[in-house]
Amino acid sequence: MKHCLFICFLFVSVTCFAQKLEKTYRLIPQPQSIKELPGKGIHSDELSYIRLGEGVSMPTLMKGWISMLPQSPRSGKSIYLALSKTQVPESPEGYTLEVSAKGVVILAKTPAGLFYGCQTLEQLMEDSHDFHQPIPFMKITDYPAIPYRAVHFDTKHHLDRIEYYYKEIDKLAYYKVNAIIWEIEDKLRYTRRPEVAAPNAISKQEMQAICRYAQERNIEISPLVQGLGHAGFILKHHWELRENPHSDWEFCPSDPRTYELQFDLYQDAIEAMPYGKYLHIGGDEITAIGIDERCKKTGKSPFELQMIWLQKVCNYATEQGRIPIFWDDMPLKFGGIWEVIQSDKSGRELELAWNTTKLDEAIRLFPKECIYMRWNYQDATKPAHQRLLKWYHEKGLKVMGATAAAFGGSPFLPRNHSMAGYIKGFSQLVADHQLSGILATAWDDGSPHPETVWRGYIAQGEFGWNPSARSIEAFKQAHAQREYGFGHKEQRMNFLDELEQAAYFFDSALVTSGRRNPAWGTTQFTLITLPDKSKPGAWSKTYQDKITQAKNEEKRYTFIAQSIRTAKENALRNRYTLDVYEQTSYLLHYPTRLLLALHAYDTASGEESRKDALEYIAQTCDYFETMRQELESVYSQTRFMENPEGYLADSNHHNHLAAKTNSSDWLYLYEIPMVRNIKAWIKQLTNE
Repeated sequence: MKHCLFICFLFVSVTCFAQKLEKTYRLIPQPQSIKELPGKGIHSDELSYIRLGEGVSMPTLMKGWISMLPQSPRSGKSIYLALSKTQVPESPEGYTLEVSAKGVVILAKTPAGLFYGCQTLEQLMEDSHDFHQPIPFMKITDYPAIPYRAVHFDTKHHLDRIEYYYKEIDKLAYYKVNAIIWEIEDKLRYTRRPEVAAPNAISKQEMQAICRYAQERNIEISPLVQGLGHAGFILKHHWELRENPHSDWEFCPSDPRTYELQFDLYQDAIEAMPYGKYLHIGGDEITAIGIDERCKKTGKSPFELQMIWLQKVCNYATEQGRIPIFWDDMPLKFGGIWEVIQSDKSGRELELAWNTTKLDEAIRLFPKECIYMRWNYQDATKPAHQRLLKWYHEKGLKVMGATAAAFGGSPFLPRNHSMAGYIKGFSQLVADHQLSGILATAWDDGSPHPETVWRGYIAQGEFGWNPSARSIEAFKQAHAQREYGFGHKEQRMNFLDELEQAAYFFDSALVTSGRRNPAWGTTQFTLITLPDKSKPGAWSKTYQDKITQAKNEEKRYTFIAQSIRTAKENALRNRYTLDVYEQTSYLLHYPTRLLLALHAYDTASGEESRKDALEYIAQTCDYFETMRQELESVYSQTRFMENPEGYLADSNHHNHLAAKTNSSDWLYLYEIPMVRNIKAWIKQLTNE
């Protein structure tokens, strides 16, 4: 009984200490275990030098505190880094970190563990400095729940400046992300097939340098080169290999030249990214396999043709020493369970709907050396989806999870708390089922600025390492502290939730039909009409719902604008991210501003009031160019805003928003024609 009481007391004391620590020292990711030790703690400036154990080299560190300390003994307290085979976690990335009156001791089995222990200490020292408080005496025992924790760089539509990728790698390492899957498309300067490369493509040598920089920070980069489908960047140059001559979407899998071309691209990508263990071969969203005469002659079904392609490219990847990764949706669609796994079915209803007979019969066609990437960008914890993971396990197939830090359905910034809840849920499943790893995709379909994706990337660092430690609200508070230095009582980043909500009205405020949702493709659209001078008030009645919402959005914008200004004034770091959010808020607010200006004109009483209202509408139209210039000035500090001269766009049957124009006009798909219509309308009114 006494033993049980002691265990309960120990658990409560450790939990209370962790909660107390969380109020000031919000570490991302949250360590697995933090134990309080007696004493008052030490301040960061008391740590004055570094001691290295036998055979230990100084880790490559990217932030300032530890890297600025000398390795020669001097007065003060030391940071001791040593390799150990005992009293440390079994994980090669695990470590222990002990803070005592003598200083700090970090132990690990491997240099990677020491590296991650140093990242945790960096955060402790940062908070000690920011909040003028001592680092408590404690012992952290830490290790990742998921060994392979990756994020997705998608450069299909836009490139960022080279130096920005280095900065991103530094930050990913800081948050203990250890892998990148880079969807390079035509942004690599292929040497075997140079016609595929865009004019601004990254050279193989530069990509090798980026990959080496990442490897030195315990991040491995592997290429994703789309195959079979999503092949517009290739087939716009090679019509002879199209399955459908009118579409550049799919290769013909029955033409030997398909493999000659794809293998050349794979080889270049492997050489450009030499330190990764994977080759992601794509293979998703196929729509037209089997219609070409070359395929018909084989007598094979579309599914068989796809799996033949998959086996051939898997064999190639294995021969090159790479593990192939394949998006798994096409086999699931063939098996007839795609709709089921997207559903909310559970219990008896799920049992009745679940039927894997076709998949079971075709299991011999599934390459066993392949990793099947199970992508689900929303709630992966639904019973039907978990049932699918069980089926994979029963069939002995290797699976990796793919969630999303930026889903294509959200132009300009991710929604739903930067997708953090979905990332947390899928990460927990990956840990529970011991899958091969987790990837947070970040699709470029709507090309959000990378700074708006970062909270999602950091969520992957948090929950890929420790899926169960924090709630989403607690993570958001930790993110605000880590990224900007905001204390737990300040609530400086609350505007971001409101900004996500503002994006929904922006999507369709100026149209009565159509969509610019990049996930499902843009469509033709119909802009709202303009007020009729001879029928005052009629326009406002027609668009009463939009005007009501615009008034609500104006209040929201007032809160967002003031909050961002305050955040910028108080941020200790990462002010550029806040600049990007600010410019994004101006863009999202612009349709609201237009609607309210038109409403003021439509309901103005008296000729003079109407004249003033018309002048304000004209000023609002003129402001559009100012807003655009300022937004692109900020965005372009890290990003190329236009495709290079001579860039050949593919026809892309998804009609992605970011691929609508080679210029930056796609950002303002509705706003540009709306402003043009209003200016013509004003001219007509003033000439009457």
